[in-house]
Amino acid sequence: MVDLLRSLRITSRKAPFQRTARPAVEVLEDRAVPSASQVLTHVQADVRALTKALGTTASTTVQNDLTTVNGDLTNIANDIKAKTSAAQDLTKLASAVTQLGTDIGTSTSKAVGHDAKKLDQDIRTLANKLLSGAGEGDKVGASLAGRVQGDNVKLTLDVGALSKALSTNTNANVKADLTAIQNDQTAISAAVSAGTDATQAIRQLNTDLTKLGTDLGKKVGGQVRSAIEHVRNDARQLAHDLQGLAKRVQADAKDLQGDAKQLAKQLGANASTTVKDDLTALDAALTTLAADAAAGKDLSTDISDAFKAELTLAGDLKGQFSGKVAASLLDMSFDLAALSTLKG
Repeated sequence: MVDLLRSLRITSRKAPFQRTARPAVEVLEDRAVPSASQVLTHVQADVRALTKALGTTASTTVQNDLTTVNGDLTNIANDIKAKTSAAQDLTKLASAVTQLGTDIGTSTSKAVGHDAKKLDQDIRTLANKLLSGAGEGDKVGASLAGRVQGDNVKLTLDVGALSKALSTNTNANVKADLTAIQNDQTAISAAVSAGTDATQAIRQLNTDLTKLGTDLGKKVGGQVRSAIEHVRNDARQLAHDLQGLAKRVQADAKDLQGDAKQLAKQLGANASTTVKDDLTALDAALTTLAADAAAGKDLSTDISDAFKAELTLAGDLKGQFSGKVAASLLDMSFDLAALSTLKG
């Protein structure tokens, strides 16, 4: 659709975001900042060091975990090379590393503990590097979406750290609380990945964290207390960023409805019956999109339907339209593409 309208050489009021080649090392003030590829190299080195520290006596389960981690790293490397979002693969990596930490257990050598900690730190750095920047189209919205994905990765890692800190606790209530917290984190991650509302899952996580604190009692070690606070802070930050992203998505959806009204006005009352029917279908698709955005639902199908409705309209116009109409169609295409990067 975008390529079709670009061929008309009409300048839209919203110019497309232009990608530029990213240097291997970025310069920030007077310091050299590692690129995402370099940070990924550090993470891969951490995994090799951890594998070596574990040695040949590592259990089959741990070896399988390492294979999964390496597979996720390969996928992230491919994401970087293709300049596509690595959010999903980063979340998978965080989950795989958390499972690896659980399966390794606490009775390990200092070398294993050191390498596991460094791996955790470098994954957080990698997530910040890949997810904190703005993307195409709606730069503010894309930045918010990146922060949400980064929050999710951090939450996954910190729930893993809490699980490890409580791994030797045999209290039945504490173990049940920990299982509930792990399930909450899984539900939150699924909602974030699907672009659906995670509010209830976050609320449940906070409830289960409070119950864990009660069941642990006052005599809680510093490591456990710190781990609980990290998870609680992660949940708070994620809820804040999700709220900001939701508002941005809703605003973008309303903007699209405004674009459609402007387009109908530009085409005028003399438009053919077919074109008028196309405008009605486009308006209906965008109305559904706006309603689902307000409800926090998955928008992938809605965005696809709106794209199809716009493409049908453009086809039925058969190239017989003004520059203003072409600019409006192109503008809507960019807005839909930008929205798809946020919630599609």
